[in-house]
Amino acid sequence: MTERLPEPIPPQTVHEPADPDAALARRNVIFGLALFGFVLLLYGATILVAYVYLALD
Repeated sequence: MTERLPEPIPPQTVHEPADPDAALARRNVIFGLALFGFVLLLYGATILVAYVYLALD
């Protein structure tokens, strides 16, 4: 009988997660709120165009 081969050693490359600083987090929040505002503006413009279309029909 032959012996089993030893298990390979798992890689020991562990990287700590990046910790975003406050400026980056603040910029991301502002960007997210700006995108949300843009979506609301687009939605409102769609409804406005629909009412104008019905009024001019």
